[in-house]
Amino acid sequence: MPYWFAALQEAFVHYWVAWAVFAGQLLVTWVVAGLARRVMRWTAGKLVSRSNTTLDDRLVEAGTGPVRWTILALGLRFAMTTLGGAIPAFGPGGLLAVQFGVAGKLVEGLAALTIAALVNALAIAALDWYLTELAARSDAPWSRQLLPTLRKVVTAAIYFLAFSVVLQLFDISISALVATAGVASAAIALASQDTLSNMLGGLVLLIDRPFRVGDVIELTDGRGGTVVEVGLRTTRIRQPDGTALVVPNKDMANTRIINRGQPSSRVAIRQTVSVAYGTDPEPAKRVLLDVMNSHPEVLPDPAPGVWFTQFNSFSLELSMSCWINAGTDRARVTDELNVRILKALQENGIAVPYPTQAIHILQEEGSRGKAVERTAPDADRSGEAVPGDSADHQG
Repeated sequence: MPYWFAALQEAFVHYWVAWAVFAGQLLVTWVVAGLARRVMRWTAGKLVSRSNTTLDDRLVEAGTGPVRWTILALGLRFAMTTLGGAIPAFGPGGLLAVQFGVAGKLVEGLAALTIAALVNALAIAALDWYLTELAARSDAPWSRQLLPTLRKVVTAAIYFLAFSVVLQLFDISISALVATAGVASAAIALASQDTLSNMLGGLVLLIDRPFRVGDVIELTDGRGGTVVEVGLRTTRIRQPDGTALVVPNKDMANTRIINRGQPSSRVAIRQTVSVAYGTDPEPAKRVLLDVMNSHPEVLPDPAPGVWFTQFNSFSLELSMSCWINAGTDRARVTDELNVRILKALQENGIAVPYPTQAIHILQEEGSRGKAVERTAPDADRSGEAVPGDSADHQG
């Protein structure tokens, strides 16, 4: 019979009270674990159901099972610590100290793994909640593609740390393993630098949400349109001419974007209308206000406005402003307002000026050297000379 088995029998016979306490502690641990599971299912479930978010519901549901096993592992470790202090053979220098120490490390490793399982369940639940509820509001289809990958990455990282702790308990060096993992990660990162940058850029867009599918945006280079899709690597934008603009996510995350759909879809139409000198500004302002107020898509709040802003070289400048509900209708409404304004100005006898220029020609007449001044008719907007003037000038 092995010596350790005989020593274990002797420890059991002489210290049966300590074993009874050990069994009682295990029983209490089992009861506490069961109660904790019920508390999380019933009491905590009723409390979190009153909140406005489903995150707490997901966390309670995901942590119910792992919490029970974590309590059992920690209770077993506590009971073994009590047992080792009560039986000399299990203590330092005892006959069974080595065996009891190995058993204790195994229980500690089990506790580390159960804690890792609990942390992993909570992390996955939070990740699922974010990508399925918050990200779904942005209509990003790649969130469903990214979810399995993120879950695997998070799970691998958590259990890697847990197994590292277990190996350290048995005095196994993990430096070589960590170095190998670091080299492999660096090689993967270098080989897929652009891909990872675009994926991280897409994750930033998903978290920060500077725009959503359906928003009308404009980039710093002047191009833009309606966001059609935020993919895993690229963002697709439908331009006004119907073509697709595909932009890498890393560029979208690092550029300035004008979003015409946030924080509100309402946009302002602002432009300048010129009237000729000699025109009374007040009637002209009333004409512009009447046109804007009569348009069915111009909002009454903020109210349309017209201001006399500048004396130009050949005209009086009137600035007008109004708001509409949708930025996608801006070009159409602007066209309709311009047509109505032009007709209204013509009907009210208000002149719209254009640049003119008077040309004075001095011509010597006969041998007497008499200078005659002639004024040419006003040139048109392009500045072309009036026919006939060049012949007079040459004469």
